[in-house]
Amino acid sequence: METIPPRERPLLRFVVITDTHVNAEWNSPYPSGVLATARAAAAFAKIRALKPDLVLHLGDMVHPLPGQPNFASAVANFRQIIGDLEVPIRWVPGNHDIGDKPSCWLPAPPVSKETRTIYTDALGSDRHCFEHNGVRFVMADATLINSGMDAEEEQWDWLDTNIPRDQRSFLFMHYPPYLTDTDEPEHYDNIANPGRSRLLAMLRGRPVEALFTGHVHNVFMNRFANTDIHVLPATSFVRNDYSQLFPVPPVDDENGRNHVGRLGFMLVEVFEKGHTVHWVNTNGGTDPETADQQMTVSMLHPRRRIAPVGVDLRQEWVRPLPIIPDGCCDELSRKYVRNDYLAMRLQSLGLRHLRVPMQDLIDERGAARMSDFAAFGHTFTVYGVGVPTSEVGDRLAAVAPILSGVEVILPPEAFAETSAPLAAFSRAIGAPVMLSKLHASGRHGFPAEEVDEAFAAISAGIAGLCFAIEPTEPLWPPLEAIAAAAHKYGKRALVHVRLAGAIFAKDAGTPEENARRIAEATLAGWTYRAVLDIVIDTFVDFDRGYFLRSGLLNSLCDLRPAGAVLQRLAELLADTPHSGNVRAEGSLRYFNIAGKHYALALGNLPTLNGSATAIRLDTGAMIATDVEAAGMPILLS
Repeated sequence: METIPPRERPLLRFVVITDTHVNAEWNSPYPSGVLATARAAAAFAKIRALKPDLVLHLGDMVHPLPGQPNFASAVANFRQIIGDLEVPIRWVPGNHDIGDKPSCWLPAPPVSKETRTIYTDALGSDRHCFEHNGVRFVMADATLINSGMDAEEEQWDWLDTNIPRDQRSFLFMHYPPYLTDTDEPEHYDNIANPGRSRLLAMLRGRPVEALFTGHVHNVFMNRFANTDIHVLPATSFVRNDYSQLFPVPPVDDENGRNHVGRLGFMLVEVFEKGHTVHWVNTNGGTDPETADQQMTVSMLHPRRRIAPVGVDLRQEWVRPLPIIPDGCCDELSRKYVRNDYLAMRLQSLGLRHLRVPMQDLIDERGAARMSDFAAFGHTFTVYGVGVPTSEVGDRLAAVAPILSGVEVILPPEAFAETSAPLAAFSRAIGAPVMLSKLHASGRHGFPAEEVDEAFAAISAGIAGLCFAIEPTEPLWPPLEAIAAAAHKYGKRALVHVRLAGAIFAKDAGTPEENARRIAEATLAGWTYRAVLDIVIDTFVDFDRGYFLRSGLLNSLCDLRPAGAVLQRLAELLADTPHSGNVRAEGSLRYFNIAGKHYALALGNLPTLNGSATAIRLDTGAMIATDVEAAGMPILLS
């Protein structure tokens, strides 16, 4: 992992947008289809406000296929929408612009000489190559791959010439080569062999920093060789077959197709070494006048600007889940894909530090995915019960650079006899070992009241201890005590801050309580980052089982209030040095950043002498300072 200094300025910023599906008159069975044109207009209004250096469209600019009656009118509408963009824009065709990839079972006619002529007459060239600030941009027509047309081989030769072997480059096309596995069977949403293998071989041998693709209307993230592969969301609608990835039914009235929280485009910042990708959530907006306020973007990213806390990944984040044949795009096969909305949310919240069970590392698929995540900017703490075996130790040693630590959970009676083996194990694997205390029913973590006794007893070869703070316990006093003891003994502390699950068979936290807890934990993680690693348990809601848990995301991977609070507060703290102690007075936490005075209000607002700005951290809305907080944390400046 190469991190980017938080204060480094980008060399350039560009927007990648896809699947706008601008139309003239579309008798869609879904209302969201009718809204696609207005949503595209609003998205481009937001792009104007972002002021990027350039804009790249990955295809499906319009919805009617070439040759259909409304194709020309849809193209005219698209050109009108981008007419006053004021920055360069380039595009390549999607299957709706030029025809489907070649296959006998797809719902639309394939690309042909005739459809290419219609496309180029209406929208210009189907491929582009140019440079900006020393970076090469290459845009290709993915529908040609495997077509057998003369134009396909011409494009392969063109790619071979224009994707450099000795210059930094980015590649753009409509279809992704794959969604989860390089050897997955062909389906509607990937490129079949032999074209896929030919494209991947080209990526393997050249410094292509990222490949951006569209078509799927859902988010996927992969890493092949040294290339990030991004599958982008759409601005128009969500492909509702992918709603099957979630353990709960859709909440919109179109079976997941109008889940506006999944609509958007990407803002990419390119630095001297590395880049960051930021999801701009368009929220289904249709009004260009209000787009800048309605559409949100987080500038956090684990490669550069990070949240001062980590998270526990209890949900499945590695293995593919089935998409049932649904009678439309993939009626004749079953495809397996991951839920990469989890990965996207981790990035947009700047959550670098992740905690996972040791089984995820032992499993080959899990180890490979951890390697991908390390390239995206993440580090891991892996945990397990008992001293790991030599076989596990070998696996840990192989990935030591991506490990923040190895959390070993033991019953207290085993501490004395295992201290020496654990110290030797830590030296052997080249990663710090953290010790955690096992309780009944699988609960673990030292309680804060044992902090001095516990630190005084551990051997020199153990890097630190793991503590647990339950949701029914106050947060700031024990964190202060743990940080003070860790500093005193020259150790680190990993602190599990639990949002819910303390009471058997009951959810222990309301949204307001959890939001306040996350705000306090985030500020503490920033204040005591020299000695504390705070891990939030858990990332995603867990709404069934023995201990119910509330997370930063709900089961549909939308931000809960606690997640929104973390994002806004982390953006304030991400690239600021700690500049003094936080002063706690009742439900207020006072702190300074670069000469500015702030207060985090976890209860009622204080009486203020002089002017101040008050912002609700769950919504970002400014409120009057003479009103009481509505249960959510408030930031005063």
